[in-house]
Amino acid sequence: MTDEQNSVISEETTDYVPEDLENGQAKPTEDAEINEKAALEAEKQELLEKLKSLEAELLREQIKVKLLILGILPEKLKDGAAMAYGLCLAGKEPDAAAAEIINAYPHLKAVKRELPQFSSESAGSGDGFSAIRKIFSAR
Repeated sequence: MTDEQNSVISEETTDYVPEDLENGQAKPTEDAEINEKAALEAEKQELLEKLKSLEAELLREQIKVKLLILGILPEKLKDGAAMAYGLCLAGKEPDAAAAEIINAYPHLKAVKRELPQFSSESAGSGDGFSAIRKIFSAR
């Protein structure tokens, strides 16, 4: 190359200097920005889905606690919680849904039963146990 060609080339290359190189900072390309935004959006969606599942799980556990407080049988808790969760999805509060299930399905509620008390006299021949005691005491 001749000196004249070198000077023309050097003038051409020094005339155009991009702004990002002048400042010493390279700007990311549009593709990199799009990829980064897509990755952030995907991460955001994943976190939102995880949040929704955790909120649903929390709601189910709140319903179970409310049902237990209202006196549901422990073996019927799963059935009652499923019905009350459906009511919550329809727009009811967990307290109201649990109360409605307990009122609508009384067989789910634990009923306090009183067992009959038997008493027998320990002395005397009038009770049925005295004959049995005589058999064993004679031996």
